[in-house]
Amino acid sequence: MHSEPDHAHRVVPMRHLRLLILLFVAMLCGSVARASHSLHDLQIKVVLSKNGDAHITETRQMTIDTDGTECYIVIGNLNGSEVRDLQVKDETGLDYTNIGHWDIDKSRSQKAGRCGIVRKEKGYELCWGIGDAGERTYITSYTVTGLVKDYPDADGFNYMFVARNIKPLAKHVHLIIVPEWAEEEDKQTAVADTTSLNYDNTGVWGFNFRGEINVVDGAIVAESSEPFIDESAMIVMARFEKGVFDPEMKGQDTFEQLKERAFEGSDYLEEESSASLSDVLETMAYILFFLVVPVVALIWYIVYMVRARKKVKENLVYYRGIPNHGNLEWANGVFNAYRFVGSNYDDLLAANVLKLVNLGAVGIEQGFNAKGKLIQFFVIRNLPSPEQQSDLLRQIHRIFVLAAGDDAVLEPWELKQWMKDRHNQGITDRFINTLHVKTSVSDYKYQLEEVRQLYGLKKYLKDFSLLGERHLQEVWLWKDYMIYATLFGIADQVIKDMKNINPQFFNMDVVANTMADTMTLPVIYSAFSRSTRKAVDAKAQREARASGRGGSSSWGGGGGFSGGGSGGGVR
Repeated sequence: MHSEPDHAHRVVPMRHLRLLILLFVAMLCGSVARASHSLHDLQIKVVLSKNGDAHITETRQMTIDTDGTECYIVIGNLNGSEVRDLQVKDETGLDYTNIGHWDIDKSRSQKAGRCGIVRKEKGYELCWGIGDAGERTYITSYTVTGLVKDYPDADGFNYMFVARNIKPLAKHVHLIIVPEWAEEEDKQTAVADTTSLNYDNTGVWGFNFRGEINVVDGAIVAESSEPFIDESAMIVMARFEKGVFDPEMKGQDTFEQLKERAFEGSDYLEEESSASLSDVLETMAYILFFLVVPVVALIWYIVYMVRARKKVKENLVYYRGIPNHGNLEWANGVFNAYRFVGSNYDDLLAANVLKLVNLGAVGIEQGFNAKGKLIQFFVIRNLPSPEQQSDLLRQIHRIFVLAAGDDAVLEPWELKQWMKDRHNQGITDRFINTLHVKTSVSDYKYQLEEVRQLYGLKKYLKDFSLLGERHLQEVWLWKDYMIYATLFGIADQVIKDMKNINPQFFNMDVVANTMADTMTLPVIYSAFSRSTRKAVDAKAQREARASGRGGSSSWGGGGGFSGGGSGGGVR
């Protein structure tokens, strides 16, 4: 017999060896993939007693591997509160045995089915054995005494319900806080109770997580919208009107001081505008209007406005000058005051843009876009004699300059993008406050003649085509007329009449011709108006959110909290 060559014996084992290596790597990868704990969902329910104690139940949906021996919750910074009544059960319904003092060095098997507390210098660790690996559910309940504290100006708390740097990190957290009487069997009684939580007696704020916090159906609800990272936590601050609770524990300082500290570093408004006397009187007027004498008040208002408007418009004559030294904000305030309902600011914005064109601070030039197409674009230039211009006009020009950027070319999309950027909120808020000045007929009781001049100018411009060439000596005012026609909302008609009367004026005056552009200018008018309305809505939402009326949580801030801390999870 002939024997096979030696190398033939070596080929088969090498193939097997490669297969074994691949199999080993696959098993190792699978082992690594399995060797990680996961916290899929954390549900926290807090039931508040009348005396301010909090009964907290935390439900964890987890994947547990073979590493580690226990789960634990870190609770520190309690400021006089205590933690007691620890109970734990799992998905099997097993009630864990509370052994009191907990030894973290015991084995996994020794900790299984047991729970206990480790007392630290500044707080507690609530611990329980993780037991078997796999998909697990742990339900942990405990009491924190005096969570709601009594402050001189309100009752409330600022508490960290989920600590930072928990391991594993929570993928989703949902927190609900309810008063104990809302948990009673008689739900109708609970709903009818005047101390049910609502935005009239409860303010809420959230910190250090991405998500929302609101008062919904008599409960405070906070929920994360993104998985937690190491820096995440869930801090909730709540303010209750006196009488909702009767806390036994006193808080330090005042709730407003607690809130100021929590707001530091947050994206909540640092200062809330206090109600002025006019705001208080306006609120009282609304109450009277809607609740006490609605019919009488409505009739009185209508009669009052009809008389005021009649006094202004009776025997009205044309006015060919510029009233009140060309103050556009004053003019718009007059029209808003003499309206029966509502206010209009869009025409004021357009009139100011046109005034910037007249001053040479905004121009329209032709150029080529990225696709080589010839288009009209807006060029932002310096504002001449800014100290002589109104505050509103200076703010509009500044916004245009900043939105246009280094090339000084302002495109509508740039303006929209700049005004919705949260980093520009300070500038846009100041602009909105300047734009939205509330007025009433009583503000002009000593300016009746100037008000009649304004309405006389409007009458004159509306009848412009009827006057023909008899007033060509006023051509030097036509650019001002175009600005006011824009403010009055009749620019298209007036410019058309002007061109019919004296077309040479627009051929000879470049600025006037630009101001008469009814194709390009409306593009920037529209973009500016829509962006302003969105900025107004965003400002209102931020102010409501900062006043405790819910909304998105703040990533920063939350200082001065009780509870929580850093750490927790599985070890």
